[in-house]
Amino acid sequence: MCLACSRAREYELRGQILAVDRGRQELTIQHKDIRGFMPGMTMPFKVRDPRLLEGRESGDLVKATLVVEDAVAYLSSIARTGHADLTAPPPPRVDVLEPGQPVPDVRLTDEAGTTRTLSDRRGRIVAVTFTYTRCPMPDFCPRMDQHFKRVQGEILADPGMRDRIALLSVSFDPAFDTPQVLAAHAQQVGADPRVWHFVTGERDRIAAFASRFGISIIREGSNAADITHNLRTAVIASDGTLLTIFNGNDWRPADLMDALRQVH
Repeated sequence: MCLACSRAREYELRGQILAVDRGRQELTIQHKDIRGFMPGMTMPFKVRDPRLLEGRESGDLVKATLVVEDAVAYLSSIARTGHADLTAPPPPRVDVLEPGQPVPDVRLTDEAGTTRTLSDRRGRIVAVTFTYTRCPMPDFCPRMDQHFKRVQGEILADPGMRDRIALLSVSFDPAFDTPQVLAAHAQQVGADPRVWHFVTGERDRIAAFASRFGISIIREGSNAADITHNLRTAVIASDGTLLTIFNGNDWRPADLMDALRQVH
């Protein structure tokens, strides 16, 4: 990819603010269809200028400019157009695992159509992230793919790590992300099956499994693309206990490699 050749694209976004997180410089917005980019859904959006959050509150109706670049997406302008009572439900409360606790087992089907349990990987250190292939935001699921691709390269370059570490990208959109779709996506992003697999499973079981790592998945309507989710990436020790969780999309591949090497 030629980063110097990349160009930012701008889209008009209209919707309602559900939550304001000033610490993360982020607005969660339930938005209408964004013409030429993605259908209406609910997602968190970053702002680069914290002043854009001044005076914003849950329930505000807004018109904003969404800027999409190769690796990031953010709002560059926000105008309040009104206010209305919220109708979207709050994210569900989850019982998140703590480091040292055993990770629950789950059945997973990979891109080759092979079904195994997570416990079948005992003896290997496993890094797990949660994504779906149709995710339209470049700094969400696609960034996790980019991070895992770089980590995979370092693992393959180290014979001492190659047979001891596994990377799992778990899709919570199994209705669309069939093994055939996952196989095509794995090939597109350069996943090497010696290390990195794309997996999925029964929808509710995957959602329950993901929730133990602090993943919140909200589905609005029957369209599988209408998914709101956060990002969490976990490291599971070879004995099946949780080592650590990386929150959001701000961590670097080097951070995950450091965590893997500490237990290697």
